[in-house]
Amino acid sequence: MWIQRPENARALGLPEEVVEAIQAVRWDFNGPGRRQILTLAMDNGLIRSRGHGPAEVTFEFRMDTEAAIRAVVPFMQATLGPASVPKFNCLRTGESISFVYGEAQKIIEAGTISFLLPVWRRPTQALPVQRPYLLLNGFDQMPGWTCWELPEGLTSHELVTLLRQHAPLGSGWLALSDGRAWRLAPSTPPLTPLLDINPELADRACPDCGWPSGGKGASCQCRNLTVCRVCSLPFFWPIPGRDYTNLQGASCYVTVLASAGHRCVHWPSVRVLPFDDLIRRGR
Repeated sequence: MWIQRPENARALGLPEEVVEAIQAVRWDFNGPGRRQILTLAMDNGLIRSRGHGPAEVTFEFRMDTEAAIRAVVPFMQATLGPASVPKFNCLRTGESISFVYGEAQKIIEAGTISFLLPVWRRPTQALPVQRPYLLLNGFDQMPGWTCWELPEGLTSHELVTLLRQHAPLGSGWLALSDGRAWRLAPSTPPLTPLLDINPELADRACPDCGWPSGGKGASCQCRNLTVCRVCSLPFFWPIPGRDYTNLQGASCYVTVLASAGHRCVHWPSVRVLPFDDLIRRGR
């Protein structure tokens, strides 16, 4: 009803022929007239926003999703808080993208939104460091990722020993020189010895990555070689499963694979710190 008033439609910058076409539509609540009015306006650049509860804001449009996100950056800066969740729905293609504004704000305001797009539409990123490296999320209570390039020539066991002495708390990845990448968390291997977590499973751990398994067929982190073409981190990684007892009375450890949780790291926004910084923090 609001946009059918000529002065309002013109104030949005719609062409005169579109203003007249909108006026000619018979308006009906939740009927074809309402949808026709929105289609006419959205085909000429209108983006509609709607609030859903205290945190989520939905943007609807018919233009390219990337163009819509760029167009509403000033609106998001003025109205959204760090915990807000903007959701972008393209009514032309059916594409839908949502994210936490506080996690993406700096990247979006820098003019880069490719990390929001489907993986097959993202450009391959150039990593700012060489393997081996340590990559942690939420380090030192700062949002985002922090990375340290580690010394070359150390074995995986020597790297783990080094990080047990100096690595601060935080979840992330340890990328080895041979192409493997181990998922890290403060309470799970390899930064914490499995013997300290569950002594009964220590003898079933992979001798290299320290990840527990129920036998030769169970996955450990060393088999984690399928990586994302965009950010070079694994698509699949083992996560703690559960203990179970088989018919013979033996207790086995079952691992499961996490895949849907993969989110590309936006390497241009990663803080890269020297290895000496990591050593100083661990003292």
